[in-house]
Order: sequence, then C-alpha cells, then structure tokens
Amino acid sequence: MKNSSTLLATLVFLTVSSSGWADNQVPTAAKPFELWPATNGASPTAFTKAAPAFQTLGKPWRFRYGPKIQVKIDASHVLRNVTPYQFGNNASWWSSKTWFMDPDRIEKAKEAGIRFWRWPGGSSSDNYFWDGNYQGHLKDHDGGDTTKMTQDWSVLTDDFIDFCRKTGSEAIFTVNYAAARYGSVQEAADLAARWVKHCNIDMKFRVRYWEIGNEVYGPWEEGNKQAGKAQLTGDVYGKDLLVIADAMKKVDPDIYVGAVAVDTDSGDDWTGYHWWMKGLLPQLQGKADYLILHQYFMWPFQGDTYTDPSNDVLFGNLHKLDDAFDAVGKMEDQYAPSEKGLPIALTEYNLVNASPHQSIELINGLYTAEVLGEAIKAGYAASNYWDWKNGLDNKLGGDMALLATGDNSVPDATPRPSYYAFALYDRAFGEKMVAADSSDPNVKVYASRFSGGELGLVVVNQNDTNQTLQFDFTGFTPQGKLMGWVLTGHGLNEKQVSWDGEEGPLGGGGPFPINTIDPYRATFKTDKPLQLPIQAHSVTGVILY
Repeated sequence: MKNSSTLLATLVFLTVSSSGWADNQVPTAAKPFELWPATNGASPTAFTKAAPAFQTLGKPWRFRYGPKIQVKIDASHVLRNVTPYQFGNNASWWSSKTWFMDPDRIEKAKEAGIRFWRWPGGSSSDNYFWDGNYQGHLKDHDGGDTTKMTQDWSVLTDDFIDFCRKTGSEAIFTVNYAAARYGSVQEAADLAARWVKHCNIDMKFRVRYWEIGNEVYGPWEEGNKQAGKAQLTGDVYGKDLLVIADAMKKVDPDIYVGAVAVDTDSGDDWTGYHWWMKGLLPQLQGKADYLILHQYFMWPFQGDTYTDPSNDVLFGNLHKLDDAFDAVGKMEDQYAPSEKGLPIALTEYNLVNASPHQSIELINGLYTAEVLGEAIKAGYAASNYWDWKNGLDNKLGGDMALLATGDNSVPDATPRPSYYAFALYDRAFGEKMVAADSSDPNVKVYASRFSGGELGLVVVNQNDTNQTLQFDFTGFTPQGKLMGWVLTGHGLNEKQVSWDGEEGPLGGGGPFPINTIDPYRATFKTDKPLQLPIQAHSVTGVILY
C-alpha cells in the first residue's frame, strides 16, 4: 500500500505472570453455559484456550497510519468468562441433508470455530415432530405442510447429531411447545421426553441444553392463538413448562431447560405480549435453568428503516443488547426476586429481522463482530447467530445466513462477510474478556486473555479511513511480537470482502479456505508505546505475545 511503514514499538511495563491474574469473575458454583466439555461425552470443565503459536513467516504488518486512537487495556480486570457457547449458530431441518452434510460445510464450520448449534429451526420448531409422527397436526396455522420437515431429503435429528460430532460441537434443541396448545401438555411433554431419550441415551449424544418453544409469546407463532383456547400468556406457558421440563429431566436429570422470555414489560400484543414476564416469572419456581431472548435490533420497525436501514442506524442499535439484559433483571426484581440472576441465552440475532442488502455486505461483518463482543460484555451466557443457511431474498437483496445459497452471483456456500467475524474471534480471542476502552466511539476494542497470558484483541473500525491505535497497558507486558487477521473490503456497503488480503468472489463474500492464508505478523521493540495501524472499515484480530 502507499506510504506503508513498519510497526512502532512499545513501552516496557513490569512483567505479570499468568498465575498472577486477578480473576474476579471465576464462578463459585457452576451455572448453565459456564463449563465446556472437551468432547460431547466428557464431563464439563472450566473452558481454557491457548493462543495459536506465533508464525515467523506470516505477512508483514504494513498498513498506512491514520489518526491516533487511545486504547487503554487493563488485563488484570476480568469482565466475563468466555466459552464457545457465545459464538453459536442456528442449523435447520430445511438445509437439505446433501447440502448440510457436505464435507465443505463441515470444514467451513470448523474453520469458523463454531461449536455450538441450535436446532431444528426457529418458528418451525413449534410444528416439529422429531419422530415423524405428526399425530394429526398435518398443517400449520398458515396452511403449510408440516410433514415435509422430516421427509428423507430434510436434515433429521440423527443427521444433525452426526454434524455435531464431525465438527466437535455441542447443541441446544428447541422442543415443540405448541403441541401443548393444539394437542395437550401431556402430549408435548411426552414428545420432548422421548427426544431427550433418543439423543442422550439411545444415540449417546449429550444434548445438555433445551429450550421450550420458540418465540411462543408472538401472534406469528404456532399455538399462540389457538381455536378453542384463550390467548397464550406467560403464566399459562410457565405452568406448561414445568410439566414438560419435569418429564424431560426424569429421562436425564443433568440437562438444562430454558424458558422463552421477552425484554419489554407491557401488556400490548407486539412488544410486552400481554404482560408475558409478569405472568411467567412467578411460575418458574426455580425449575427453569436459563432464560431465552432474541434480538433483531430494528424491532418494532417502522417504514423503510426496516428494509433499508442506514449504516448509522444499524450501528446505533447495539445498545439494545445492554438494554434488554438490564430490562430482564429489573423484571426479575419486580415479579420474582427468587429467579434473579438466571443466565440469559441470546438464541437468535441478526442486524434486522429481514434480509436487506446490508446483510450480505461488509457492514454485517463489522456488525456481527460488535454483537459478539457487546453480548459477552453485557453478560449473555450464550448466543446463536441466525443462521447457517437461509437463501437470497430476491426482493430485498440480502440473506441472513453465514453461507450463500440461491445466489447466482457467487458459488454455492460462499462465506458471507459475517462468517469472518466468527473466524476472527476463534483465532484472536481468549478465555477471559478484560477491560478495554477506546477514545473513538467508532473504533470498538474487545480485549481478552489466553491461558498462557497472551493478550487477544478484536478491533472494529467503522471509519472509512485508516486509524492508529496507541496502547496503554495495565497488567500486561508485551514481549515484542504480534500476529493478526483482517476482514475488510472496498466499502461498508460492498459485498466482496477480503481476509488477510485475499479477496473473495467478485459477486460477493470472501475467500475459502482461510486456514491456508498466512496471517499478518510483526516484531517490535518494547521501549516505546505500541502504535498499531489498522485498515479502514475493518475488523482486526490481534494477539500480542
């Protein structure tokens, strides 16, 4: 690049050994999502993550300098524990067995580092009979054929289990709650309990996480408005959940069961859903292990801002993660203090609940990286992006999935820009999130520690110019080496992106495989503050050794 220059150096601080960290967030008793099994059959233990080895033959870090951004990092101040549960995705029955189980899809999941998958597919979960016995429920409330979900071409439970085993992944299953509405709560409980038995006992695949229904508070969801029954409310759902959870835990007492929650306390139809939380929380009686939220940021929507939001509007929505988390805590205080502190899983999110063109542009790579960082910082114990495979929306021009399908401008399964946000965290983020602060609100810095004491950073630069990060470290002494990975492109609203300088197809997306692309690297002196140039409109992952 023009005016490229080498790295400046860093100021020497007192060395802090990895054994000297002040872990102010280490759990005193295990809660859902705090522990991670090395393999599916293993007993969960505290998650640890070693930094990748420094590569001496990587690409030299030579980017143009820009305005200085002051970045303060306190590596001794641990904010949150980090686990693979916070970098999950959604898989679906409609992906088709041939597509889903293709070795290319398996490898793409591995190289992204995604090891936590939600199943079997959003709203359709409440029409889903995993065993193929639909018990007379042959049509959904819109008249669609429910039985197609378990036909031979679709991804079945055993296929999904095979996928998880091949990718080294854990799973969260969404059971069919609506069967309690168009059938009976006993039928729903039996269906769910037999599913637990099939997975955890017969297949010997430990599904530890289960959620009861999908967005069942909403009028769009199966069973929410059911002929012959009153409008579904939180207290009715809560009472049914206890029956279903009890039947499931009789099969496997070690599973965790989640309750569907909302983040707005009101009685309307479309945000508070008839005082959903006021009715739900007192019913739980300690029987729910975690709460579930979904976040699409533009909800409730108005006019064109939903299908064609500006970049500023999109970035301006990130505060909703914090707002929603805090709102749930306040409702727990008000309605059921005994339930205070239940872990919250963000089992669906995307930049908007539609497929605008921005969903397949560089901006969604940056946005997803910010969501991952902000969700951990806010306190979400787990999160699952929506989704792995979806399809191009020919009207709106976008696609909510990480991999492309139905898009003639790119090869099938080309990674979308958002895919690389996961790959960056997989490579450059450690096991503890630590405190970080940036002097520029358009440059977000998420900092972490690895098990060996290395510092891992994910930096999002929303600006359309290069910037220079000037670091002030507390509790960490760099040893003069760094390695990094960069997602960028020609503009925030461009579809084609690059990974470490290698561009993707002209029609959009990025390159693959990425494990064969050399990372950037640098060595530097340690007698001056580190000044690190980063590229315009980019996400950068950096490890400081």
